[in-house]
Amino acid sequence: MSDQTLTAGVARIDITPPVGFRMQGVMRRTQGAVGVESALLATALVLGDENARFVIIDCDLVGLDLPLAAEIRAAVGRRLGTTAGCIALGCTHTHNGPSTSRGNLGGVHDVGGDPAERVALDAYIANLKDQLVEVAAAADGKRRPARTAAGCGKVAMAINREERGDDGRILIGRNPQGATDHDVSVLRVDDLDGNPVAVLTGYAAHPVVMGFDTDLISQDFPGVVRRVVEDVTGATCLYLTGAAGNQSCLSFAQSDLGEKERMGGLVGCEAARVFFEIETRPHQVVRQLDASLSSLALYHKEFHDGPTHRILMTAGRKVSVPLQPLPSLQEAEAQFAAANATLEKLKAEGAATARTYPALMVEDRARLVLEKVKAGVTQEALTFEIVGFRLDDFVLVGMPGEPFAEIGLATKARSTASHTMFAGYCNGILAYWPTAETVAQGGMSVQSAVKTYKILAPPTAETAAIIVAAFDELLKDLEL
Repeated sequence: MSDQTLTAGVARIDITPPVGFRMQGVMRRTQGAVGVESALLATALVLGDENARFVIIDCDLVGLDLPLAAEIRAAVGRRLGTTAGCIALGCTHTHNGPSTSRGNLGGVHDVGGDPAERVALDAYIANLKDQLVEVAAAADGKRRPARTAAGCGKVAMAINREERGDDGRILIGRNPQGATDHDVSVLRVDDLDGNPVAVLTGYAAHPVVMGFDTDLISQDFPGVVRRVVEDVTGATCLYLTGAAGNQSCLSFAQSDLGEKERMGGLVGCEAARVFFEIETRPHQVVRQLDASLSSLALYHKEFHDGPTHRILMTAGRKVSVPLQPLPSLQEAEAQFAAANATLEKLKAEGAATARTYPALMVEDRARLVLEKVKAGVTQEALTFEIVGFRLDDFVLVGMPGEPFAEIGLATKARSTASHTMFAGYCNGILAYWPTAETVAQGGMSVQSAVKTYKILAPPTAETAAIIVAAFDELLKDLEL
């Protein structure tokens, strides 16, 4: 039982890049943004007491490469006098933001970026680091005594996107029989009088309602969720994208901005509904008998003093996920020759960048594989950190990359906390994390995505099981 006082502070900053920046996440969209549909935001929530603190940051970005995420977390930790392990740096994964995952995903530092583009993006990223440190410090400076409580709703806005086509190939489409996570988790943060301060929510669906031909900077549907929640509750809203690796919205890749409003409105209204079900102040419900023309049994809340919280703790673990063996030297040479021939043919035809950029990416990855094989490497692994923050019976767990819904569902099922929120795209982005079924059947996440992420081989069938086992140990560290 803690005898400390919980405090909370929240702050927000605009992180919109200049018009003209290339957006990241869609390979056939190679030109710069021509306007701003909705300003990109970063919001920080700091929760702490006299002994511990943790920081949650929500950014309207496609993701951050692991080194960049580590730099930002370390800088925030230094500024606030805490450790990087106490910071969850979330990205909504909007595909209508700048190229902040460097070296992959077809960004400016991956393919086609000219020197001027790289200089401009580097300046934006340098400023972004400072902005995220400042917004965290501002939230920390606003901390005041607070209480929290959590709840969870459901809305069927997401659908599994691994559809099997007529020819047997796996498409990005709709698979109503596939796993989905429809939870809308909500953490309500109030001052001691019950006045709203902040709300943390999230959902497991790809924020790609806006279509591939959209050339406007946009928050996509998570921005609608925040707006709806804030308009209704008066609390500043943070949004974390869940285990959305194989999850699409019912409206996916649309040109109709109304669909973005509809998808975000579904989640936002459910989050607001759950918010109003939650009471953060200690109380008991008292039954009182009375009479008018009829006999009455009246029920009301009697509030009482009590600790603001009992438990505030964080934990982190390193996870290593093996990739499939690299090809033989002969296979690697053949793959590179084929990729090079395709690229040279496109160049000779004068093909548009929407075709040459993807081919450049494929050739570059084939070159990296060949270099590794020539150096004697036979198999590689990806290593990253998972994090967990516990506040009484609420726990937030997060990981980098794009985990499949099955990972989030399994982790939440193993948690003994009353409310468990799962965040993907947290503290970096580096790969898709598929199930054994997907590894066996193929599809974007183990075929084309390994090229866009420059992963030298697909994940193994054991990937999801390894990650879930690591979260099992993390939950134990959090005494859950």
